Amino acid sequence: RNSPFGSFMLSQLPASEPGFQKFVEASGFNPRTDLQEILVATSGTPATPSDAAASVAPGKVASPPQMKGLILARGNFNVDKISALAKTDGKQGIQTYNGATLISDRKDASASAMAFLGPNLLVAGDPQMVKAAIDRRNQANTLDPQLVTKVNSLSASQDAWAVSIAPLSSLNAGAGADPMMQGALGGDIFKKITETSGGIKFGSLIQMTTELVAMDEKNATALGDVLRFLAGMVAMNSGSPKGAPPVLVTILQSLNVQTQGNVVSVTMSAPEDQVEGLIHSLQPAAKIGAKI
Repeated sequence: RNSPFGSFMLSQLPASEPGFQKFVEASGFNPRTDLQEILVATSGTPATPSDAAASVAPGKVASPPQMKGLILARGNFNVDKISALAKTDGKQGIQTYNGATLISDRKDASASAMAFLGPNLLVAGDPQMVKAAIDRRNQANTLDPQLVTKVNSLSASQDAWAVSIAPLSSLNAGAGADPMMQGALGGDIFKKITETSGGIKFGSLIQMTTELVAMDEKNATALGDVLRFLAGMVAMNSGSPKGAPPVLVTILQSLNVQTQGNVVSVTMSAPEDQVEGLIHSLQPAAKIGAKI
């Protein structure tokens, strides 16, 4: 938030929009200043069709099974005000569950729920997973040691990060997912990746690092070649009307792909102002008209 890029992104938010101001006043929560950290986690396993059917409310049709997960947020939350705001639509029920304030839809068991474990920690997601998180919050950590090591390392060194010890192809979100995303995750190149991690460090120079672990050295070499090829294709098409913005090509010139054994390491960096320029170039052009 305090980096040059963070200030730029905050400046893009509609802080003066009446609806946003009304929300801040009613909830006592301003995401621009009160939100400190967000963590999203999933097992990578979509719910089964039977799970989806069991959780749907009477008289409604079950949606395709979706991948389930949890969102945790650390910040400053006015639980009383947020609870009061949640009651205004008449659908949300407020209860105390194992010491936490739980807000959930009273009729739709498939709707997301959220719980406040005090004024500084929020957990949201599938109702049963939220309750399970509340129940185990005082228990010993049972996460995979390899995952814990990666998380601690990335959290300490990066501003935004992601890590998965599951194959990328397993993160297919099920029948309801975007077809293009399904096709990409189901492609041969993703099926060969068994672990993924990476992060972004913000500053005057924005740095991105990614580490991909393939099944074996041969697949790692092929993956590295594909990444270099794709970057080259983007650069070649930059001059066409539908090609990549020139600023993206400039950023891609810093791309460095290294392969060691079955591990592919990718690094890329760009001055903060170039990234701002990229975001501006991707925004729809403003249309200005006048009657003469």
